[in-house]
Amino acid sequence: MCIVEAKVIGAMEMVDEKEHDDKIIAVAGNDMSVNYINELSELPPHTLVELKKFFEDYKTLEHKNVIVEQFMNKEKHMKLFLKV
Repeated sequence: MCIVEAKVIGAMEMVDEKEHDDKIIAVAGNDMSVNYINELSELPPHTLVELKKFFEDYKTLEHKNVIVEQFMNKEKHMKLFLKV
């Protein structure tokens, strides 16, 4: 087990087997290679493509249907999260 201080930069909205299953996207707070990133838009362009593909592929291996609907910045995700 490992505990890492992290900074939320956004979220990925997805539907897993017809249930909402949002994923929080964060960077390691003490890792100099990523801790300067504050928003999803600051990630390298291929990173969001890789995240989407990873979740779609690993759910397929579990014979589950998943739909990645959108990526949200942290402000939009927090507004939706706090309404729940």
